[in-house]
Amino acid sequence: MSREEESPAGLFRLLLGARAALNVFRTTLQVAREQAMGMDRRPELLALWLPCQRYLDGLLDALPSHLSGPVRLLRQEVEDGLLDNLPSLPALADALDALDQACESLLTDLVWRADGVDPNRCPTRNRRSDEAGF
Repeated sequence: MSREEESPAGLFRLLLGARAALNVFRTTLQVAREQAMGMDRRPELLALWLPCQRYLDGLLDALPSHLSGPVRLLRQEVEDGLLDNLPSLPALADALDALDQACESLLTDLVWRADGVDPNRCPTRNRRSDEAGF
């Protein structure tokens, strides 16, 4: 991992990239759910998951372990769901939403820190980030 990725700006780019890739994946998953997807769409979903994996790999490498744990677990939940014999699209969507919320909380914390605000002392802190352990 480069020093640039470890910087706040590098983390910011990784988080934005991860969220963008997750949104593309979510949109495809939503279409698949609406069309009562069969197993024939799994290769497409796996291919669309690759950019998410790349961004999440970089993010997990750059984050300290106390922040990367929830993201790592949620990512594994999505990947396990993709590899199930009969993927549950609602379960995948729920895991994907939780993963996106974890990334959103990290992004919010990063912005607060850049502004000199300690996210742990901020009274308007998002409840979801508290529940996720951030």
